Amino acid sequence: MRALLDVDLRLIRIFRAITEAQGLAGAQLVLNLSQSRISASLSELETRLGVRLCRRGRSGFALTDAGRSVYEASHELFEAVDRFCNQAGTVSQQLKRVIKLGAVDALATNQEIGLPRLLHELRRTAPAMFIDLMIAGPEELEEQLMTGKRDIIIMPSLNKRPDLWYQTICNERQSLYCGRGHPLFATRVTPSISELSSYAMVARGYLHSQDLKRLGRREAQATVEMMEGQLILVLGGSFLGYLPAHYAAAWVKRGDLRPIDDSVYGYDSTFFAVTQRSATERPIVRRFLSLIAASAGRVARRR
Repeated sequence: MRALLDVDLRLIRIFRAITEAQGLAGAQLVLNLSQSRISASLSELETRLGVRLCRRGRSGFALTDAGRSVYEASHELFEAVDRFCNQAGTVSQQLKRVIKLGAVDALATNQEIGLPRLLHELRRTAPAMFIDLMIAGPEELEEQLMTGKRDIIIMPSLNKRPDLWYQTICNERQSLYCGRGHPLFATRVTPSISELSSYAMVARGYLHSQDLKRLGRREAQATVEMMEGQLILVLGGSFLGYLPAHYAAAWVKRGDLRPIDDSVYGYDSTFFAVTQRSATERPIVRRFLSLIAASAGRVARRR
């Protein structure tokens, strides 16, 4: 086997993602790359090392003995890379351990994204890290990213920009809710779209047309830019509105909110970690993206 120092680190990162996702299909979700590109990268790594790393096919995914050895060795390799980046950061202003993050609101209760856990892990591996976290709507976050004021943003995205890099994290369930005091709160019969049209609706500014289109509406009776505003208006009992299911769960448990037939009106919103393509070369950005990828891989395996 050729020395690992002769091998492109990018190929080893892809191999690690394949191994942790137990196959190319799972790694596609984590890496946000096409399956053909992932397969080509794996083949290139096997050629450069001169060994077969895994078996893949109808019988499933399995590491070879050589694959297990390379995967185990890769832990020490990337720990060494991280140590180098930390030490280099003390002497290079370019590598200073500051990361500027952005996220939409109402993520604290999203267990699949696990943002509190990710930030804790980032600080654990790099205690000197300074974290600048901004909470805002998707449009403002994207503008901050494009102007270099944010390194990574976490948000749903309806339209991907070709000049940005997207890493899929997970799907977030969006459910339609009414509050205590709303005429639909006590009924258990699924209302039709025409019935819903007689009730006022609040829509989120950045998902305005999407929220309305799902219910066949042309306009809302209220709009908000942050999820807390949406929650406040729905809790009041005058409006119907969409909320992330994890965010609304505490109020549902208390009996203040009720979802309206989630099998009919609920939907999934895909969340991404987004950065400028050039920023993926920065060690600090790669480190946080690797934590997100590992988290997304664990979520994918649980399904």
